[in-house]
This record gives sequence, structure tokens and C-alpha cells, in this order.
Amino acid sequence: MQAFELLSKTIQPLGPKDPVARALDLMDELHAPMLPVVAKGRLVGLMKEEAALNSNDPSATVEKLMDQVEIPYVRDRQHLYDVLKLMARRNLYLVPVLDMNGRYLGTVGGQELVRHMAALVNAEEEGSVVVLDMARNDYALQQIARIVEDEGARIMSLYCSNTPDSTRMEVTLKINREDISAILKAFDRFDYTVRTTFQGSQVESDLRDRYEGLMRMMRM
Repeated sequence: MQAFELLSKTIQPLGPKDPVARALDLMDELHAPMLPVVAKGRLVGLMKEEAALNSNDPSATVEKLMDQVEIPYVRDRQHLYDVLKLMARRNLYLVPVLDMNGRYLGTVGGQELVRHMAALVNAEEEGSVVVLDMARNDYALQQIARIVEDEGARIMSLYCSNTPDSTRMEVTLKINREDISAILKAFDRFDYTVRTTFQGSQVESDLRDRYEGLMRMMRM
């Protein structure tokens, strides 16, 4: 999934000559702590709520307070992961998207990104989650998939996360079956360490709570 497919239908850019009061009204309406600033189809700045609230000049315009240095953006053909990486590294609520000629196309907002990530990992599909703990050198996707498939199940999504300051990693599997007792026994036979599981309705409740929590954070 590429950045141009993630564009928000609700986030509107500001213009440099817009009064700060309009910027604050729009941020409040969109529950957004920042907005892109666009002039003649070009991204020229990023207006942050903090700067607007700290202004003592009631006649100030957006161009006087907006950030103009190192404005974050992605290109339209960059992957969802690139958008997510930029958001995480720069602690951003949104990321502007430009085409290859530098023209502003729109913005990817945090809420849209969370929804697409939920779809990417099949968060709303019924099933169970298994978290494996292993040494990084022991990771073998083909073997993990074969263990699950030999029990008549299927991996709907998989992601890996390294343990900081360690040579170990966690592998999280979303499996399309609520009863995974046979799969857990199979992992045990192959000497895999199962750190934790979320089965059936438990995983649906847990994923729903995490999703709703992320959405609340994005609206803050």
C-alpha cells in the first residue's frame, strides 16, 4: 500500500495568509495538533497548535508562525511503512504527501494510518495470536509456517520485533483458528518457546481495546 492510497478525505491544508484563529478552529474541528501549509500547490510549512496557542499577536497569520525548516513529507509512491517510520521518528500526527514534481497531493493522518495498519495485520478477522520467543539466528519463516499449516491452519499476518540489547526476538502470528491447542503442542515438539497467546474472543477483545486506545491517542 502506497502513500497516495492513504490520503485523508478530511484533513485540509492551511494557506500562509490564513489568520491563526482559523488555524486553531480547523485544528479543533479535526482534532489535529498540526496542519500542513500549502501555497500554489506547494508544501511551504507545517503549522503546529502549540505555536498558535503561544502567539500573543491576534493579527498574526500562519506564515509568521509556521515551521519552514525540514518540513517532513513522503512521496506518493512510498510504502505505508515509510509513512509509519517517519511518523514514529518525528513524533508526527500527520505526514504530507508530494508527487515526484514536488506538488502537494494531500495528507496521511494518524487515524487513517491506524485503520490501514489494522487491515494489514487482519486485526478484525477472527482467530488467535501466538507470540514466539527465539534467538534471531533461529528464525525460519518456512518452518514456522509449515508447523501451522500442518495442523490445517493458516497464518494471516506475521511480524517480528527485536528485543533491545539482546540477540533474541519475538515473532507474533495471527492465525485463522480460535482453537490452537494442537498448534501450540506442535510448537512445543519443535522446541519453540511460546511467550503468550490470545485465543478466540480474547484476542478480538484485546485487539479491539488496542485499536480503540490508538484512536483515542490520535484524537488527543
